[in-house]
Amino acid sequence: MKLHVRHRTLYDYAQPASLSHNHVCLQPRNTATQQCLHSWIDVNPAPDSIRRGKDIYGNTTARFSLSKRHGSCDIVISSLVETSDELSALPSSLPAADNLQHLHQLTTNDALLAQDCLLPSPYIRLPEVRDTLDQLLAEIPMGSYTVLEYAQQMMQHIFSTFSYTSGFSNLVTPLSKIYTARKGVCQDFAHLAIAALRRQGIPTRYVSGYLETLPPPGQKKLQGADASHAWYAVFDAQHGWFDFDPTNNKRPDLQYITTAWGRDYADVTPIKGMVYGGGQHALTVEVDVTRTDAKKPILMEV
Repeated sequence: MKLHVRHRTLYDYAQPASLSHNHVCLQPRNTATQQCLHSWIDVNPAPDSIRRGKDIYGNTTARFSLSKRHGSCDIVISSLVETSDELSALPSSLPAADNLQHLHQLTTNDALLAQDCLLPSPYIRLPEVRDTLDQLLAEIPMGSYTVLEYAQQMMQHIFSTFSYTSGFSNLVTPLSKIYTARKGVCQDFAHLAIAALRRQGIPTRYVSGYLETLPPPGQKKLQGADASHAWYAVFDAQHGWFDFDPTNNKRPDLQYITTAWGRDYADVTPIKGMVYGGGQHALTVEVDVTRTDAKKPILMEV
């Protein structure tokens, strides 16, 4: 299936900005279940140049600067992605302790990332949330579960006992508040699951991307009504990474698009940077994920 993604971010400044530096991490990855056929970034006002590259996790990034006075910055990333539905039953996996022992014998890039994804990270400070995690883990004891079985149990538990509440949290809302209130958004649920699984010795990474949403029967899909999405993936030392979406209680399939992965949100922030001047600013984000029957492949920008 081919999916077209249009992600627009508009910054409107109260006063003209004299200079801004920007870092974008929104180009879909090539994976075993998806191929990015085309991805293009359009910036208004136009920068002198856009420098593309890869970060340490293999995510495609773009950097640009606006060195002339500007009252706004309009960034649009358009991507065409072909996804395939290769979702199969979870394979047999190892208990957490055995999985760790096997992991320590591996030297692949995936294994090195898995090692990083056992440790605290900017948004997942394990020592600070130990009490919260102990309470959550008491609700779903590890018992005799294997790594993949327990990751699935975590997904189902968060979906069943937490409610998705848009606007409840922001980037600095602590996991303890998410746990106590039993509500949050996809980013919160991913971070909470990652923290809990790492506490059990299971390597877990943060995945950002998109999910195709379909309107109710008889209703037209609203323009710009989609949003970025987030979930988590755990590393099985025998079989690799497996994704789980606690917001929707499902393993990502052909309706999902992966843009980037890392230890947590800090590694895959969609757009970040700094601006000189400008005063207060208004932020507008619009996302559209639509199916397309495009037949001709388009070369990906590099």
